Amino acid sequence: MTYEIFKAQVFEAGIIGAGGAGFPTHIKLDVGMDYLIINGAECEPLMYTDYEIMTHFSEELVTIIRDMLKIMGLKKAIWAVKSKHQALISHLSTLTSLDDNIEICILPNIYPVGDELTLIYKCTGIIIPKGKLPSHKKIIALNIETLYNIYQCIYEGQPVTYKYITVTGTVEVPKVIQAAIGTTFEELIKHVTVTIPEYDILLGGPMMGNFVSSDIKVTKTTKAIILLPRETVIYHKKRAVGIGSIKRAMSSCSQCQMCTDLCPRNRLGHQVEPHKLMNAFANGLLQNSNNLHTALGCCGCNTCSYYACHHDLSPAELMMMVKRELMKQGVKPSGEDNPKLSNNVTAEVPSSRLLDKLGLKHYDKHAIFEESKITSQVVYLPIAAHIGKPASPVVNVGDYVKEGQKIASGDLTRISTNIHSSINGVVKRITETEIIIERR
Repeated sequence: MTYEIFKAQVFEAGIIGAGGAGFPTHIKLDVGMDYLIINGAECEPLMYTDYEIMTHFSEELVTIIRDMLKIMGLKKAIWAVKSKHQALISHLSTLTSLDDNIEICILPNIYPVGDELTLIYKCTGIIIPKGKLPSHKKIIALNIETLYNIYQCIYEGQPVTYKYITVTGTVEVPKVIQAAIGTTFEELIKHVTVTIPEYDILLGGPMMGNFVSSDIKVTKTTKAIILLPRETVIYHKKRAVGIGSIKRAMSSCSQCQMCTDLCPRNRLGHQVEPHKLMNAFANGLLQNSNNLHTALGCCGCNTCSYYACHHDLSPAELMMMVKRELMKQGVKPSGEDNPKLSNNVTAEVPSSRLLDKLGLKHYDKHAIFEESKITSQVVYLPIAAHIGKPASPVVNVGDYVKEGQKIASGDLTRISTNIHSSINGVVKRITETEIIIERR
């Protein structure tokens, strides 16, 4: 297979980043790259989606890694896995023992070691400058499920129509469930035994996820839903930032700098300094303050808010609020081309201590892999579940479609991707945001 055909097939299959913001994968597959970094860190607590994919489909993953090394002319693939998964590491090491250009990188069990730029540094010692993409240093970084989707595209002709999702929290047995894209969370929850009558749904991990309603649907980026009682610490920490948060910053921030010391991007020399932004808020110095620009490097990991701050303040929320506003104004992050590590590079957050602080340790149970595929009678397929330009519908209301059929077309000349039906059925409605299909 040529590189051009390979990239075109990835685009046609509608593959995007399955574990992050949903960046279309074909754009990452550029020529002239040196490293393929495979992100198996899964650093958010309570999540086992990628672990189960690595365990059940390890040979398929090794196969597609070998293919990509050849097709793209890459020098090396580095597969990152946390040290706590010793049996998996041993198995992967055996599978790749004859591959000189595939390396297993054993990561510490810390948060957020799965942050893309932190992971790249841990695997290669290379620091990606602030405001730059990994391609700036000739690196491609892919999530485990994204890589598996590429395998299915190339070997089985399968576009992205379903997701693997951890369902955990207040359930008897946590599960990793295979669900059709567009399935409601309400349908997913029917397949676990919930242990309390009332709960809230956390979409994503405890650190970067948000509480949502049960009518939310599975998208290409859904990784986990966690069912939690409202009295949990994390529920109260995720309340929306308001004037109260700003007043508390003004009255309580002691400028201890712990938020900055534990910031993963600051450790990489990006000069992301939440304590300076907090100081600007506290002293009414927001207008024309250069300290506002420190927010542009924030990755939203919430380490500063949920772990570092001993006053229980919300630096991350304020950082992200400022970042969104600056980006609306067209302000972009910038930094040195060759940043130097900070003196706090070894200041890391153990995952076990993080779980303790969040009051979630008793929910950390291994998830069982569910073989069967879950769908609902009606699926709701978003046409803009990825970063960039939304896909354009290529079907009409009343059309009969089959699972895997393209129903919305991406723009190959833009940051965009295709959407495919996840069930056999009839198109019931098309809106500005989604295509609704009823099973037939």
